[in-house]
Amino acid sequence: MTDVGRIVVEGQGTFVRVRRPAYWVYIGLVGYGLFSMGRMMSSAIETLSVSMWIAAMLNAVLAAVFIVLLDRMDLFEREPAAVRAAAFLWGALAATSLSLVTNSSLLSLITKIFGAKFATEWGAALAGPTNEEWFKLLGVVLLVLIVKEHFNRSIDGLIYGALVGLGFQVVENMIYAINYAMANPNSDIAGSVSVTLMRILVAGPWSHPVYTGVAGLGIAYLVTTKGKRSVARRYGTALVLYLAAWGAHMLWNAPLPTWLPDAVNVLMVYGKGIGILVFFMALYRYAATYEWHWFINIMADESEDIITSEEIGSMRTLGTRKRARKLADYSYGPHGDRLVARMQRAQLSLGEALARAQRAGGDPDKALDVVAARKNVLGIRAKLRDASRFAIRQG
Repeated sequence: MTDVGRIVVEGQGTFVRVRRPAYWVYIGLVGYGLFSMGRMMSSAIETLSVSMWIAAMLNAVLAAVFIVLLDRMDLFEREPAAVRAAAFLWGALAATSLSLVTNSSLLSLITKIFGAKFATEWGAALAGPTNEEWFKLLGVVLLVLIVKEHFNRSIDGLIYGALVGLGFQVVENMIYAINYAMANPNSDIAGSVSVTLMRILVAGPWSHPVYTGVAGLGIAYLVTTKGKRSVARRYGTALVLYLAAWGAHMLWNAPLPTWLPDAVNVLMVYGKGIGILVFFMALYRYAATYEWHWFINIMADESEDIITSEEIGSMRTLGTRKRARKLADYSYGPHGDRLVARMQRAQLSLGEALARAQRAGGDPDKALDVVAARKNVLGIRAKLRDASRFAIRQG
């Protein structure tokens, strides 16, 4: 039996929603950011062409690493590419351009109120989180208003928030590269590359994707638990996680004590970063565990031919899935791991289809994509049985 392609539901995976006002707010602000950032970057490329291309390539590697990691973290329902791209573009264009304007204004206000010395030491720790976290999170809120159907559980907000933060970090790194290239009296390449590498290697693992991922999880929790949790708990959780993102950003930007030895300050830098990352991973583990329980529930009524209890258990993490594929060769012979990998993908597709049918309020047994997904699973199951019988005869 051959695999059956998944039926694509109209509108599924798209981002264009011309009838929704939030879509036009998104387009307007991203368009403003494109104009603002484009003007800055184009003039820099003309003046600092080599250094800018090197910085761009280094940041492209950073972005690629994060995108792969986030893709692997999204265990049960991969988000549509168009919506992921929209999240990244909001952070890269809208949030950065708006923050450039407001950060300058807030830093001027801090200087007037508290003096130049205080502003120099604490301005970045106060202005950065206050403006940037709000503008980045606004992108997640707009995504909810535009494509709410893609916010089904808390982890969706974490993934989209992290992508917004990633877009912001990449462009912010480029802005620093421009400034340091122009400020270096000896070599614009040395200035650009040195600050880019420093920001990627020192701040990269626990910077904007982590902050906005935390806040985005709170927005998704608020949206997806309506009717399941009290209003106070939903809004309180969203507020606490936003403040946690703000606090993590402020902690990272906070100045280090000048009276401590340099070696101690280096340890403090990485200590702050590791603490922020541990907090983020704890939230992710909560969200991933919830995802697994969701998958158990959505597949609860499926027969053993569709998914066995052992297969449900093996789907919990990427590690357990990999172990199941490694064991497949013993049960199914050569290439058994590939068959089990195909089965895992087919079962995940079925879970997504069942969830869509459930949200639509229809009969899952009559939903075309559910029917197609089940046929795929049954087709692979037949191949696994054939492979098992062949392995037994060969053994």
